[in-house]
Amino acid sequence: MANHGKGDSGRDTVEVNVGYDGTDGKNAAMDAAVEVVREFESLDVVTIRISREDWAELDDHPEIRYVEENGKTGA
Repeated sequence: MANHGKGDSGRDTVEVNVGYDGTDGKNAAMDAAVEVVREFESLDVVTIRISREDWAELDDHPEIRYVEENGKTGA
């Protein structure tokens, strides 16, 4: 798990799934991460914790397909 030295007060960060294309997209997601929660080997997706301020910037990256809040499922 990576921590890139950004603060995490719990209120200003959110856990998101990021779909990316190519190495530049993955690197952008990893660089924006406060914490890497999960990397999927068979999908071009990572789950990360990110500051809300960085969300829009990451979403505008040309090799990022989507940034969506990670939801929990349950019965």
